[in-house]
Amino acid sequence: MDVYSKSLTRAGLLGFLVLVVATGRLQGTQESEPVRETIVYSSIQPSNWDLYLFESPGSQPRRLTTDPGLDYNGTLSPDGRWVVFTSERSGNPDLYVLDLEGDAAPRPLVEGPAMEDAAAISPDGRRLLFVGTRDGNADVFAIPFRPERPSAAGEAVNLTRHAAGDYNPAFSPDGARILFSSSRDTTVATSTGAGPPATYLASELYVMRADGTDVRRLTHHESWDGAPAWTPDGRDVVFYSQRDGDPRIYRTGIDGMDGARPEPISPAGEAALSPVPAPGGRLAFTTRRDDRWTIVSTQPDGSDPRIESDTARDYWAPAYDPVSGRLLAHGPGPGDPAPRFESDAPGAFLIHPPLAVDMPDRSVSLIGIRGYLPAIDPTSGEIATSEAFARLVASGVDGARKRVVFDLAGADRYRGPDSVWGPSWSKDGQWLAFAVGPPFAAGNVDVDIWKIRADGGEGVDLTLDSDANDAFPDFSPDGRRIVFRSMRDGNAEIYVMNADGAGVQRLTHHEATDTMPAFSSAGDRIAFTSLRDGNFELYTIAFDAEGRPGAPERLTRSPGHDMHPRFSPDDEWVLFTSQRGEFSDELPLLRVVFQPQPYGELHAVRLADGTVVRLTHNKWEDGPTAWVRGVPGLD
Repeated sequence: MDVYSKSLTRAGLLGFLVLVVATGRLQGTQESEPVRETIVYSSIQPSNWDLYLFESPGSQPRRLTTDPGLDYNGTLSPDGRWVVFTSERSGNPDLYVLDLEGDAAPRPLVEGPAMEDAAAISPDGRRLLFVGTRDGNADVFAIPFRPERPSAAGEAVNLTRHAAGDYNPAFSPDGARILFSSSRDTTVATSTGAGPPATYLASELYVMRADGTDVRRLTHHESWDGAPAWTPDGRDVVFYSQRDGDPRIYRTGIDGMDGARPEPISPAGEAALSPVPAPGGRLAFTTRRDDRWTIVSTQPDGSDPRIESDTARDYWAPAYDPVSGRLLAHGPGPGDPAPRFESDAPGAFLIHPPLAVDMPDRSVSLIGIRGYLPAIDPTSGEIATSEAFARLVASGVDGARKRVVFDLAGADRYRGPDSVWGPSWSKDGQWLAFAVGPPFAAGNVDVDIWKIRADGGEGVDLTLDSDANDAFPDFSPDGRRIVFRSMRDGNAEIYVMNADGAGVQRLTHHEATDTMPAFSSAGDRIAFTSLRDGNFELYTIAFDAEGRPGAPERLTRSPGHDMHPRFSPDDEWVLFTSQRGEFSDELPLLRVVFQPQPYGELHAVRLADGTVVRLTHNKWEDGPTAWVRGVPGLD
């Protein structure tokens, strides 16, 4: 049985790399334990969001935040003085507060090792709601609102406490009830493809008392209903819904909703999200117009549309100052001063400052990057990764000194037969193995495994004699063998071959998909993911003294997918991505950036007892990983 436990301590460490070199220890932990190991992982997320304040409709906004990280989902206190927002400047989504009457910089308000997001303040200014993941998945929490003093997320009360995702709470005008969205009645249990179907874990609207009791479902539709808000009189609810295809703004009564048909407000064929009451009895929301997300307002019936933001950039998640009527929203900040790294969401190579996470028996530094499927050279700390699936590049841990190792496509972004992806670095740092062909292609298309010198010389196609889908190579610790996934026998199975491509041996024999293999650090076993038990779970195969493979043994058991395994340097843990935490926000709100993967949070399972630790908490896709001893390039 899996035992779920959370990471004990997490702290964003600005200047972390210099700190570790100078002291060998971390600040901010009680015992000041040294960081001994590093996990580098892919993260697909937007780059540099900031908060903006509009004094009047369409005016030039004032930029409230300047951090290169993500600042978003702002809300204002009833007296108009305080802005509470989510920031990932430390590497973890926490709540920050900004005093609009002072000159001080934003400071942490609610912090914890998990995600804190989607803040809402009660009408009397005494309570704060937020969405947090500290209990394993997204729930609605309540805490006293004390803007002058930071709080720990662990002090908050979990109001929803449900195994499904609960999102985007909103106080009623009298503070007695709370609207929120939830996937608790969704019938779809899992996703079997590379991306989720349109209704996967779709949320509906719910209302409860302010203490979390008397939960009542408000909407009944198989597609997404979300981001609910109250009308000023507390009698109606406005929200977006995908019941007609693209998300559209709807309005309906809060009482007697069973059997009632919500009334559309925004026009059909124009995507719209995040409705809120606006000054003068109007309704505001963000909508997609002329290839840009813009804040607009209308009369309650959808008439008299008016642009509230400017058209210089995209804006999302409007909120209004109840006193002055000023508009708050978030949007892209200035362009990154560092060279841009190409991906589905281009930006700086390093996603956030390295993040320290305490596991039960070790401290690990998490380094998120914008490249896909990274590998680390244990001898130099260089990171090899696929840039936009177009080429194989290598660089320092911060993206500096980037060099192209292998490039057939000759394009900034490319997905096709010349795509280069999924590298593995030999332990002596001399060779890289990788796949060339359409990434994550469905079916038995031609994908080959190549090997090349780390300096880009002596490239060779190891599977030239195979016209099947061969991918996900991983070197054995001694560099003499490569384990990989192949469909050469008509089904995705695990194989191993000599490092020169000879001596191919099939390791698994099952009608279901077996894929994403990885050698242990000792080379005595492999881990892989398999669909043989209804959803993707992790399995291991041990080799005996003569190198003969044993039978697969199941490692994880969860209702969602577990994928992309990697062993810890001492082989006591297996790192993987997992679906078990489900979404941390409504999917249509995330699609404004990209199509997220439904199983994209990092977890690790201890082989001795099955303990599972969640390592990342956010709403983005955190993908395949590399795990090494020490700090790359700095030991």
